[in-house]
Amino acid sequence: MSLKDDGNDKIQYEVEIQDIITVIRTMIHRLPDAIDDVKPSILLLTATTDDLLAEGLINEYVMESFKELKKLSKNTQGAVRKKKFNVDGETPPPDNFREISIFPTINDLTADYKPYLRKNRLGGSYDDVDHYLDVHFRLIREDLVRPLREGIKEYLHTKDDSNKRITSIRIYYDVTIEYPVCSHDCVLYRVHFDVSRLKGVRWQSTKRLIYGSLVCLSPDDFKSVYFATVANRDVKDLENGFVDLKLENEEELEKLNECRYTMVETSSFFEAYRHVLKSLQEITETSMPMKSYIIKGHHKVEAPSYLRHNMTMTYDLTPLVNDTTKCLVRLAGNSWPTAKSLQLDESQFTAFRNALTKEFVVIQGPPGTGKTYIGLKIVQALLYNSECWTIDAVHHRVKHSPIFVVCFTNHALDQFLEGIHSFVQTGIVRVGGRSKSEILNSYNLSQLRKKLREVKEVPRYIFDRKRDIEHEMRELRGVMDLAEERIKLTTRGVLCEMYLETWMSCDHYKSLTQNRINNENIVVTWLGLGETIVTDTVVDSCQNIANKLNEEPVKEEDDDREMNFAEEQDLLTEQRLIDTDDANDETLNLKEIDTLRQTFVYGFQLTENKKEARYLKRQLQSSDKMTDIEATKVDNIWNLGLDGRWRLYRLWISKYCNQERQTLFANNYKYNELGKQLQEITLEENLFLMKDAKVVGMTTTGAAKCRNMIQRIQPKIVIVEEAAEVLEAHIVSSITQGCEHLILIGDHQQLRPNPTVYDLAKKFNLEISLFERMVKNGMSCHRLDIQHRMRPEISSLMKNYFYNGLQDAKNVKLYENVKGISNNMFFIEHNHQETALSDAFSQSNIYEAMFLVNLSKYLIQQGYKPIEITILTTYTGQLFQFKKLMTSKLFNGIHVCTVDNYQGEENEIVLLSLVRSNEEGKIGFLKEKNRMCVALSRAKKGFFCIGNMKLLAAKDKNWSKIVKGLKQKKLIGDTIRLCCQNHPEASLDIREPKDFENCPEGGCKKPCSYKMQCGHVCKKLCHSYDPEHKNIKCLEPCSRMTCAFGHPCKLYCYQKCKDNCDVQIERHLPCQHTLTLPCFKNKGTVVCLSDCQKMLRCQHACKEKCGQPCTAVCHEVVNKSLPCGHNGEYKCYVTDPLDCSSRCAFFLKCDHLCEGTCGGCKNGRLHKQCDSKCGRELVCGHNCIEPCTRNCPPCSKPCENRCVHSKCPKKCGEKCTPCRMRCEWQCEHHKCTKQCGELCNRNRCNKPCKKSLKRCGHVCAGLCGEPCPKKCLICDKEELTTILFGNEDEPDARFIELEDCGHVIESEALDTWMDQEDGKHKSVQPKHCPVCKTTIRRNLRYGNIIKQLQTDIERVKAKVNRETTSTDQQNLRREIEELSDIETQKSLRTELQKIKTLEQVGNMKNRIHFLMRLELISRACSGIGTQYETITRKITEDLKTLKKCILKPRSRFSEQLLEDISSELQRISFFMELNVLKCRWQTSEIREESVTESIGTVDTIFTKVGVLKEDEIKTIQSCLEKIRENCGSIPGISEEDRVNIVKAMDLKSGSWFRCPKGHVYAIGGCGGAMEEATCPECGSNIGGKNHCLREDNTFAGEMDGARYAAWSNQTNLANYIL
Repeated sequence: MSLKDDGNDKIQYEVEIQDIITVIRTMIHRLPDAIDDVKPSILLLTATTDDLLAEGLINEYVMESFKELKKLSKNTQGAVRKKKFNVDGETPPPDNFREISIFPTINDLTADYKPYLRKNRLGGSYDDVDHYLDVHFRLIREDLVRPLREGIKEYLHTKDDSNKRITSIRIYYDVTIEYPVCSHDCVLYRVHFDVSRLKGVRWQSTKRLIYGSLVCLSPDDFKSVYFATVANRDVKDLENGFVDLKLENEEELEKLNECRYTMVETSSFFEAYRHVLKSLQEITETSMPMKSYIIKGHHKVEAPSYLRHNMTMTYDLTPLVNDTTKCLVRLAGNSWPTAKSLQLDESQFTAFRNALTKEFVVIQGPPGTGKTYIGLKIVQALLYNSECWTIDAVHHRVKHSPIFVVCFTNHALDQFLEGIHSFVQTGIVRVGGRSKSEILNSYNLSQLRKKLREVKEVPRYIFDRKRDIEHEMRELRGVMDLAEERIKLTTRGVLCEMYLETWMSCDHYKSLTQNRINNENIVVTWLGLGETIVTDTVVDSCQNIANKLNEEPVKEEDDDREMNFAEEQDLLTEQRLIDTDDANDETLNLKEIDTLRQTFVYGFQLTENKKEARYLKRQLQSSDKMTDIEATKVDNIWNLGLDGRWRLYRLWISKYCNQERQTLFANNYKYNELGKQLQEITLEENLFLMKDAKVVGMTTTGAAKCRNMIQRIQPKIVIVEEAAEVLEAHIVSSITQGCEHLILIGDHQQLRPNPTVYDLAKKFNLEISLFERMVKNGMSCHRLDIQHRMRPEISSLMKNYFYNGLQDAKNVKLYENVKGISNNMFFIEHNHQETALSDAFSQSNIYEAMFLVNLSKYLIQQGYKPIEITILTTYTGQLFQFKKLMTSKLFNGIHVCTVDNYQGEENEIVLLSLVRSNEEGKIGFLKEKNRMCVALSRAKKGFFCIGNMKLLAAKDKNWSKIVKGLKQKKLIGDTIRLCCQNHPEASLDIREPKDFENCPEGGCKKPCSYKMQCGHVCKKLCHSYDPEHKNIKCLEPCSRMTCAFGHPCKLYCYQKCKDNCDVQIERHLPCQHTLTLPCFKNKGTVVCLSDCQKMLRCQHACKEKCGQPCTAVCHEVVNKSLPCGHNGEYKCYVTDPLDCSSRCAFFLKCDHLCEGTCGGCKNGRLHKQCDSKCGRELVCGHNCIEPCTRNCPPCSKPCENRCVHSKCPKKCGEKCTPCRMRCEWQCEHHKCTKQCGELCNRNRCNKPCKKSLKRCGHVCAGLCGEPCPKKCLICDKEELTTILFGNEDEPDARFIELEDCGHVIESEALDTWMDQEDGKHKSVQPKHCPVCKTTIRRNLRYGNIIKQLQTDIERVKAKVNRETTSTDQQNLRREIEELSDIETQKSLRTELQKIKTLEQVGNMKNRIHFLMRLELISRACSGIGTQYETITRKITEDLKTLKKCILKPRSRFSEQLLEDISSELQRISFFMELNVLKCRWQTSEIREESVTESIGTVDTIFTKVGVLKEDEIKTIQSCLEKIRENCGSIPGISEEDRVNIVKAMDLKSGSWFRCPKGHVYAIGGCGGAMEEATCPECGSNIGGKNHCLREDNTFAGEMDGARYAAWSNQTNLANYIL
């Protein structure tokens, strides 16, 4: 082999050899069992690489890769041999863990055999990556599955024993899936469970049904199961038995929706399990990082990959040193600065140096030693030198990668990122919206996305796609939210009959409404609720009242309310929620919701009586309803008892809700698909946002959920804070193939990971974190040795019993002593018994709670701020006791939580409640040394612990040692000594909580006697707080005088005296009334509030007060007759017939009686649209349920067409989709080969059926191939042979059963009945059962008849639903643009977009036509003179009313409404023209008597009330014609002549004028008067000069319709408007 040392050849050899290595490595990973076939290739490659290296044609990096390949080959060969011969004694796995379902299977939940599990290896190595992943996958999955398996087994064995308590799961009964609800990116399902069995549960504090918990639903005692996770938790909903779930398998949703379930819950956070398990299945030998340490357990740690390829790398540590000197460090060298210069102690310095130079680092930080501090120093150094580790050492190019920070809790993550923010202000990204840090608010992922969109830096394809998806989702959600709200409101109020009519039978609706009085809410009366109706409050929110029913009475003193501190479920929920989205959930139109609520005429808001409200709530939420069969037997629904009425009402409501559910279910698939697309595009947006990020921070939960994002980012450096608290699998799933540097910071001697199953934690080492396993496996662990938190008395517990060699920093020795207590640390022992909490599976100790609450109050009295005090407890049940005892007024600011949720925290003073104290000698997890370590190490200056120390010492050797040491130092006892700060000689021993009463103010019982600034002496007992009495309020009575009359101040001394004396004295007012007034009031400025004695003009008494103006409008109710002819009780001021409230009682065009009022119908001129039910039979067979109209709209009921395969999901009026399945109509003689939706190509088979009936064994009475009738020729002979058509009693009679109604009819007669056509012409009507008239829709024998009729019906539907064309739309748009009112145009254009059918086109044309006429009348009003301003205003108001009626949204115009609008337009037009002509007549010199008479006649007609009659219209028309002829544009000229004259003159618009005597003339040219002349008719002067008309001449715009003269200011200005 000839080799040359050429630069290009060298690169080529390196690339080719590297490619060969990659190919062989991939083959080994994918086919490990074929390792023997690969070995020859490796041997051949060994010789080749040796030659190339000798010639200098490959570098050391290639050789390093080849060495790793040979090592992999050797390890794989060993693993294969072990697997084959079972060398290590372990049974091989029964299956491939990558193929195991993440979700539990039925077999998992019910199998009796033990699952295959192997221990987490604490020492030594794993065989290979698959071995390691298999162990952890199975352990994690078993931790998820076992509580469910054991709980379900226990439930099945003890379900009949109500006293048996199951601890591993929680059970919920009578569970139903109610309806879908929308979240930001998916559809959830509102589920209802029986809450009556859970009366003792405190939903605000229980860990039941918290976010992310896995639930399992089963309809059949767990023979089949469906899984879901809790997605939304609202306390008020839970109290009513509702929770939102995310179903994991929605394919069988329709079946799920119809069942009742038993639901079991395990508290496991399934979302974290799901993502971790999935990650473990996806990791491969190639993608597993840090294998040599995690898998092989190597102790020797190498430098990071980016450092190994550049051993001369230098870091600049200048920002970390305490002076301005430049500090450059060669990482591989020894020239490091001193620990002191880096502001570190020696142990911190060692950890810091190793963290920068080793690729796998474990740093242990005992309590108070500064784990976070050293972590921030490491991050600061790495970020300042980022160019060193972002360069790809192989290809020598910058490959950007952020530092990935992972913390166990949100609080720890906030603290760490805030620390990073102190030295880096850009490039931080915090994933997850549960941050409480204001500093980090702008760095949250959702905020960064928002900012990116605001500055328009998002790539266009992302922005557009996301906008389109969100728009589609908003539209879908609007529809779904509205349907959801309709369903929810049915459980909070009673629905009007108007909305229930669709779901009632015609007979029931008729029966219900036959005795209705006016607009009475008949359903409410029928249900027995009418007596308590308060209709004015219908629009009130139903939810508010529902909430009130569940509220406890609110105390008057707001400051005495319970402390609002985070309980266990709050903390768990906060930890589980990620909130990576920036959703805006407010999509539902509030106006639509208000409109919806107005339909519910009776709800919780309508009665203040809680008993009635609870009754209503119980009835609405009951599931007991009538069946359809029961309902058909009810003729008169008023004859039902109250229970029967409610059952029938609930049947109607169930149908109403089912229709809304169909709307929801029809849209949920599309919404979910869009949600997935939104997640994908949001991931792209996030990745774009993070391309320049320097630091990305997540919690371990967030890292599990966002693994896809992390894999795409491929961070090189990963820092895990609190690493010893995190399950190993969680950390492994958080690091990716790109990880070259892993830093674990934590303390394995404090809290460990907390698996769900105790057995797995202890026996299988699942509680051992990666951090602890590395330490136990011998990896170098860098412990921090100097603690900066605890005073020496407290730290002695750590030094003596937990951490050998731990030292105190100087600062902790300088702390002041705790005020008011003789010791800085003390353990109070007692033997008061604990109490078990049934639901929480936890313990509490009321004695300890009372003692510590009193002690914390005492400490506050010593001058400590509440924020400086923390109360810790080892059990969550104790939190409830503290919450009951602590009021926010006194204790607000004190941190109360469990020990497990306080790791990493500290405070000045810590009070610890150990809780356990029982006769059984159980101490639970108090024996765990890790928890003891955390509990005893949180305090800085003062630590006080209370517990049954004797029990603890007896049951645990570690506690025994601690108690023994405390006794030697006299720091334990059954009393704690308090000492007075003001009187040191006075002390008090406290044994019981009540003993604190002996120091009520925090001092001794001596009086204070301090002389305050006001001169009074402090009357409190001795107190330590506020020694200078700056904030003490003097409660002596004030002795100052406040006014000239010598009235004393009535306030306390500390209160500021009022500026005005408010002593009440009697004064005499000018009106002679006497009034009691405050002393400072001037009687001249007082309004007398006695009743006025004056009489109004109408002789009714004034209703106002003496000092107020008299009543302007009298509201006294009197009996009077209105101009419309109605008599009745009206308010005195009412004279306008439009205020008449009598019933209209006019027979409309549709022959129904108008239900409006006389005034509401404009005295018969504009009737209320008819709301009566149409009732006509539609082509589909249903009766029309719409309000009566000329043409019935498409049927809105659910379509009932169905075949053997499926049911049509559409509305009846929509076109059905033909079934494409193969036709099922076949027998042994004939078979149809067509599709189900096509006409069958076989004949009817008339041979008898040979089958036997199951119930009796007799031969079937039916025909071959047809469904066997349920009636038997022998058993039911009398019923079958009842004569209907005449052939029933024939011996060879065969029968057909109609599936739609169940009636059994003789076959020959039924064939004839079905084959006959109605009348001369074929009727497009469905066929009905000859017995009950039920529409026949399902019958294979008559399938062709049914299909043919359906085809005809579909043609009718197509005609009715015929959609508009673009031409229709364009024509309408053109007509709309001809309207002058811009707002009207805008409104009509909006409606135009919704128009789909030709009927809607016709309605729109009617509207436009009416509006055009209305505008013409409005323009013509300009001809009415100013002297008729009142008339102009009246015409304008009438036009506005009419316009509002025309523009009102409606699906169609009734025949009556069309006539009314036309008639009203004609009336207004006549009235307008009359007044225009009046104005002309008054300016004219013509005074003919006939004109006066005509005007009087028309005026008389218009003074009448009501619609114009036909003879009155003719009279008006003839009179107006006479008036026009005499005082029109040109006296004596007809309207036709006027038009012809204007056309013939062809002058500019506005060129016509009138002489002083009314004769019309024209000015040519520009239309402006330039000279004077005389009128040819009367000789009067006409014209003018300089474009100015003579003052005695007037403009005659009525001649050509102009509004202004051709030469006028208005016209001239208009010329400049562009």
